[in-house]
Amino acid sequence: MLELKVVEPGTVHLTGRLDAAEADRAMAVFEPLPGPLTADCEGLEYISSAGLSVLVVTHKRLMASGHKLRIVNLQPRVRNVFKYAGLDRLFQVE
Repeated sequence: MLELKVVEPGTVHLTGRLDAAEADRAMAVFEPLPGPLTADCEGLEYISSAGLSVLVVTHKRLMASGHKLRIVNLQPRVRNVFKYAGLDRLFQVE
């Protein structure tokens, strides 16, 4: 189960699991948001390749309009997924 909450303009809090079952719903939240965006992943427990895809697509869309997607507050397990996928070099991870 994934909870997505837009808490202020430009910040989305993610809590739970961002996997294939939740990817479409997550994309529906991220897609209309203008940049720059911050994904606060403090409560994100798990991310699959489908979840990473949501973030990559969002990043590419924002880059095309001159903005960025920042990823903040990654838990160690989730940070490792970003590192192993090489996405720690693509995203601004803090």
